[in-house]
Amino acid sequence: MDELAGRVVVVAGDESVVGPIAAALHATGALVALVARATVARDDVTVHLRADPSDDGVWDRVAMHVEQHLGPVDAVVADAAAAEPVRRAFGTDLRRRGHGGVVVVAAGDDASDVVRKVLDTQ
Repeated sequence: MDELAGRVVVVAGDESVVGPIAAALHATGALVALVARATVARDDVTVHLRADPSDDGVWDRVAMHVEQHLGPVDAVVADAAAAEPVRRAFGTDLRRRGHGGVVVVAAGDDASDVVRKVLDTQ
């Protein structure tokens, strides 16, 4: 999974769904920005931003923060509620750069399967 080392991945959604996925991506060496409402501090991600990821209004600020601190976003993982807002925030840039994509996840998805899907977007 070294292919993700140093890659910037935004993981957004309900922390109970996307938290384990964020941790699995971080374990591969990816630079992970977790965007979730939860206020629990995490040390298994690179950056944890507390915001409502389903709110379009937060993404201008969040995207700018992530890119300033981690670099251009290489892929996004989101639950269904956050999928459209993150597509609007990052989709154009991902297409322009020719790699990356948005992987939509649901409760119960296996984190290692999601990591493989993120790898497939690279």
